[in-house]
Amino acid sequence: MSRSYRHTPKCSWSRHDSEKADKKLWHRRMRAAIRARLHNANPDEVLLPLDNEIGNVWCFYKDGKFRFDPYEHPKWMRK
Repeated sequence: MSRSYRHTPKCSWSRHDSEKADKKLWHRRMRAAIRARLHNANPDEVLLPLDNEIGNVWCFYKDGKFRFDPYEHPKWMRK
C-alpha cells in the first residue's frame, strides 16, 4: 500500500491517528456497568445503561475533523 492516498481531504484535529484506546476504555466501562446492573437488579426490571451515562464521545482524543486544500498540502493526502 505504498501508493495509497486519501480520497477526501480531511484530517483530525489532534495528532492521534486512532481512537482505539478510547474505544477500548469505553467498552470496558460499558461491560462493567451492564454486569453491575444485571447482578444487582431484579431480572424483570433490568434497564441497560445509556451511552451518555458511561462516557462522552467529545472527550475522545480525536474529537473532530477539518478539511484542507489538497493542492497546498499534498503530503497530507498520503496515508
